[in-house]
Amino acid sequence: MKKNLFLLLVTLLYIIPSFAQSPKWFKKVRGAQVAVMVYNKNGEMKETQGVFTDAKGTILTEYDALKYATHAVVVDAAGKEYPVKEIAGANAMYNVAKLQVELPKGKITYLTPASVAAKEKSVIYILPNVKAGKNTLCKEDTITLVETFKQTYNYYTISNPANDRLKNSAVLTEDGEMIGLLQLAATEGKNAYVIDGKFIADLRIKPMDAGNKDLKDIYIKKSLPETEEDALTYLYLLDRKDSSTYMASIDAFIQKYPTNTSGRILKAERLIEQNDYAEADKIYEEALNTKEINKDEVIFSKAKAIYALNLNNAYNKYNDWDMDKALEETRKAYDNNPLPIYTQQEANCLFALKRYDEAQEKYISLTKTNLRSADTFLSAAQCQIVQNKEEGVLALLDSALACYSKPYPVTAANAILIRADYLAKAGKNKDAVMGLNDYERLASGKLNANFYYGREQLEIKCRMYPQALSDIEKAMSIDSKEPLYYAEAAALNYRIGQFDDAIAYGKKAIDLDESFSDPYRIIGVCYNQKGNKTEAKKYLQKAVDLGDTLASGIIDKIK
Repeated sequence: MKKNLFLLLVTLLYIIPSFAQSPKWFKKVRGAQVAVMVYNKNGEMKETQGVFTDAKGTILTEYDALKYATHAVVVDAAGKEYPVKEIAGANAMYNVAKLQVELPKGKITYLTPASVAAKEKSVIYILPNVKAGKNTLCKEDTITLVETFKQTYNYYTISNPANDRLKNSAVLTEDGEMIGLLQLAATEGKNAYVIDGKFIADLRIKPMDAGNKDLKDIYIKKSLPETEEDALTYLYLLDRKDSSTYMASIDAFIQKYPTNTSGRILKAERLIEQNDYAEADKIYEEALNTKEINKDEVIFSKAKAIYALNLNNAYNKYNDWDMDKALEETRKAYDNNPLPIYTQQEANCLFALKRYDEAQEKYISLTKTNLRSADTFLSAAQCQIVQNKEEGVLALLDSALACYSKPYPVTAANAILIRADYLAKAGKNKDAVMGLNDYERLASGKLNANFYYGREQLEIKCRMYPQALSDIEKAMSIDSKEPLYYAEAAALNYRIGQFDDAIAYGKKAIDLDESFSDPYRIIGVCYNQKGNKTEAKKYLQKAVDLGDTLASGIIDKIK
């Protein structure tokens, strides 16, 4: 018995040190591991863990726990809490995220990811869960496989499974260098993995991440990209519907780059979208009182905002924010910096105020600047058109079209259509038809039935009957339920002597609308031309019954 007891004690002497001793660096690094408490909009909490990775309060952790989170708190081993300030990076595919916490003064323990990959068969140590007792030891394991992903990062397979409490624990080499965080296998009982901590630490918010779904599914404010230019691009690309996150990002930008005009302008414009005009006005004033800021840009933003509000019929006037105020602010911007774009906005305000001659003068002046364009000439022409002044309009419309070279690009479509419409009103029907032909080529088949009906009307005036027939048939093919198009087809076929076709189209129009008098009259005159007096009178009388005075006179002439 004594011999057996002696053997047991000897055995324990060999066994206990491998479990009872942890590496010499263990106590020094254990404080780097933290608990991460994550809350959603319903106040429900998830708990995971992560690790401090620098002295600035950056934490590496998992993505899954943060998905749909509205806020989070980090708790260290001593029970000290650190509110999560922002998300600094996330990747759902690899289930990793990077957080930034509010860090008070004082030192913290952190682990920097190793720059050199661990090798196969090397021993590694898994830190215990942050909430484990002080006497809990590291778990020792071995790397069985090293794989590379994204060219420079490593993914390690270790020789044993791990329990859920060790998920996201820091994993270190024998020398105490952190190689990454522990990840559990998808299938219970399978060997665990370690994802490279350097990959998580290298996560960055980039401008195009404004639309990144992984980040959008976390409802905590995100870090701004590292450079001022990238941060501004990111703001412009952000989804404005998520108002709280959007405004938080703008505030962060303003704080970081106080002399960049765009931050306050974006904030004021968003407040105006939310009908918070008083607060927006305060932001504009705050910007104008900030040193080293481009004041003309701020004034111009306010001018544009007031102008846009006054074009909206639903706008309830705030203070003196009317169209005259928009004009006043625009002129202030120009006085600060005489840019052509400010002149263009001045012309827009004058047009809205129906001061057309003044507006036209401004638009014409822009044709001698770098803003010379088809739209500038079109706007000048519109000032004449709304006053029914024909003099010089066609020349302006020709100048608008001359801003484009042939074959006309799609961007010329608006100028072509406006010019064609004016030509038609001026009685220059053939030129109008030619313009509409150009417009059709640019529209690539995306035209409605009304377009073809309108061109058909002009073609009839030009006696272009084959083209007119083709267009009215296109109108009917696009909108087969409109009786007007069938009645028009009937009238056109009557005009060119195709009486049977005219009768057929007329009857189709009646099928669609029995109360429509025009097709009855057209059918009646067609039958009369064919010598069928009985049918002619029958249809003409029906037209008379529906109030058609023309049909009444035609009946009287039929013997």
